[in-house]
Amino acid sequence: MDADLIESLAARAALSDLLADYAAAIDWFDFGAMEHSFWPDSRFDYGLFQGGFEAFRDWVVDFESQYERRLHMFGLPVIRIEGDTARIDATSVILCRKDGSDEYFWGRYLFTAARREGIWRFSGITYVINLLSRAPATTGDDAIPLHWADDLRADHPLSQRGTVRHAPA
Repeated sequence: MDADLIESLAARAALSDLLADYAAAIDWFDFGAMEHSFWPDSRFDYGLFQGGFEAFRDWVVDFESQYERRLHMFGLPVIRIEGDTARIDATSVILCRKDGSDEYFWGRYLFTAARREGIWRFSGITYVINLLSRAPATTGDDAIPLHWADDLRADHPLSQRGTVRHAPA
């Protein structure tokens, strides 16, 4: 098999894993896992926040902690690799619950990534929003015996710690 093809497939797999790990870290409130997904010099632009990794981590913990329930879903990403850099365009739908209302964010994440010493990590995110809508929650969750995704944390009994892949340091 062609070595370039194998390298390209491995890079795509690593970048797809990073995308899945980012969503899992946010949903399970496992922000320590982000250390393995981003380079320390990464840049972030969410419109209402712009800055580096340390400030981002503090901001996203603050921002996401207002929600009882979080779900980040990505569409199939468009991945463009050029040498040791990559651009990933991933559509997203996010559902968050707070104070008896559901908030829906429809948009896309524009990631940049860099391979350093053979390891892929994100080097930046720009979030572009298409639509934000809010609606009152339509059901009382306590009436239905299901595993509701409230207060997910890395130490939650249903957490599958270890599913977030950690690249070698």
